Amino acid sequence: MKQCIITVIFLSIYLFAQDTSSVYNQKIDQLRSHLGIIENGELDIRVYNTLVESLDSLGIKDEQLQDGFEWGGGKAGFEAYIKNNIDRLISDFSLISSELDSLRNNIDSDSLTSQSSTDSSKAMPKPILIEEQIEPVEDVSLEIEQPIKNEEKTKNVSTKKNKLSGLRINPSFGKPLAVGSSLSQHTSYFDPMISVRTPLGIRIGPVFMSLGYETSKFSFEAPAEIDTVRSYFGSGSGPALFFDISKIIKIGGEKFGKYFMVGLTSSDYGSGFVGGYDLTMFLGSFPISLSVSSRMNIVTFDGIGTSYWASASAGLGIDIR
Repeated sequence: MKQCIITVIFLSIYLFAQDTSSVYNQKIDQLRSHLGIIENGELDIRVYNTLVESLDSLGIKDEQLQDGFEWGGGKAGFEAYIKNNIDRLISDFSLISSELDSLRNNIDSDSLTSQSSTDSSKAMPKPILIEEQIEPVEDVSLEIEQPIKNEEKTKNVSTKKNKLSGLRINPSFGKPLAVGSSLSQHTSYFDPMISVRTPLGIRIGPVFMSLGYETSKFSFEAPAEIDTVRSYFGSGSGPALFFDISKIIKIGGEKFGKYFMVGLTSSDYGSGFVGGYDLTMFLGSFPISLSVSSRMNIVTFDGIGTSYWASASAGLGIDIR
């Protein structure tokens, strides 16, 4: 019954994600159009260099591209950068395109006005020119420079916000599905868990390893008819390492994130280790995501020694990309 519930939850999450892929593909095609790249072209080093040159021509210096193509994670790292910054890039290129179109329209309008004035002057008698001294206008330069400064400030703020890309805070609820012999007589319940994955880490080939922290409650109630068995109610927490293996396991495409984790846990009853797997579904461009997680806890309890339990949980988290 428990496995059926988990299967239904995962299937509904997967079907819901199908509608989000078309929106992302449209954004990728729009970015390719701005860069002058053919549709369905791979995001290789040629596209990387074209993007850097285009941003430089607009006066935009993105700190995420300073390490270069290879040191930035190669093709996998560049694809992750495009995915996390697609909305900002399209906005930057669309703003410049609108300004160029407006400038062209103004030039065409001035040309027509000048031509009309020239034709009219040919038909009229030549006027008498009267020279007058006009004082220079000093405020014009200030009115022109101020919008440019505001625009550069907006671009810098947008780039700084991307430093939080990769931060995830995921609260969830779960229940043990299997326990060790020392806990087999106990009754377990649904308990909350909070998992935090930070953007601090290093990339090793296609895998990005980041630092995190987890805390989770556990409830193991001893049977009332046995006085010699002790109940265990508490919480365990500790640091963790998360490994993004989405580039290795490509099932589900870019709308799913796949993570493996290992960590330490400590509670009032003892300490131990925890390991598990997270499957995350991104909800389009929104900073939220659904997740299904599994955890294996190996803990040394006072009185019963080392035991374990395997649990499954699901939740809705905040995911900044």
